[in-house]
Amino acid sequence: MTVEESGDGALIVTYDASALTKLMLVAAALFLGVAGYDYFIGARGTERLVGLLASAATLLLVALVFFESSSFQFSRASRTVTWRRRWAMRRRSGLLAFGDIVSVQAERPMGDDGTPSRRIVLRTRDGATIPITVGYQPDADGAVLEIASRLRALLGQSPEQNRTQIVRTLVEAGKTIEAIRVLREEAGLSLTAAKQQVDELRRK
Repeated sequence: MTVEESGDGALIVTYDASALTKLMLVAAALFLGVAGYDYFIGARGTERLVGLLASAATLLLVALVFFESSSFQFSRASRTVTWRRRWAMRRRSGLLAFGDIVSVQAERPMGDDGTPSRRIVLRTRDGATIPITVGYQPDADGAVLEIASRLRALLGQSPEQNRTQIVRTLVEAGKTIEAIRVLREEAGLSLTAAKQQVDELRRK
């Protein structure tokens, strides 16, 4: 994921996994080529042929799942977000006003306790979630967190306001573990303090 600033001050966040997809397709073609050679010329046995075909099918499936590209343009002038995203065979796009975005979250998948993986999610007033990328990106250096912070600043959201909104939304959705994780990561709270804060929100 990359972020750049255009001449008019807009922030453009882009992601393109086409290189990985092409690599997978080349590998799948190689397996299919070897399978074709074995079938028509080499005759090295059914088990090897089945293995080659299964490997090619797996690579094709992975290529399809990992094929993703997105572009989100945050315009200061019009105070709108123009976005488009392609994942596998699905294409989506839209236009959002800055005022419709209630929070920007650097989200982690459940069970991610090692090197963090994250994706940025925009949460809107109508309860929708719009991820900038469908997949999670390795974020050991905190680059995704930094992009999320820049977007919050552009939208005029303080870190505390944004965090409070995210935690409230997660608690209302019944995602208490994720809410606790946000408080621990972004507010630096201990596990006990984060649990207490989430419990207080649940009682309201």
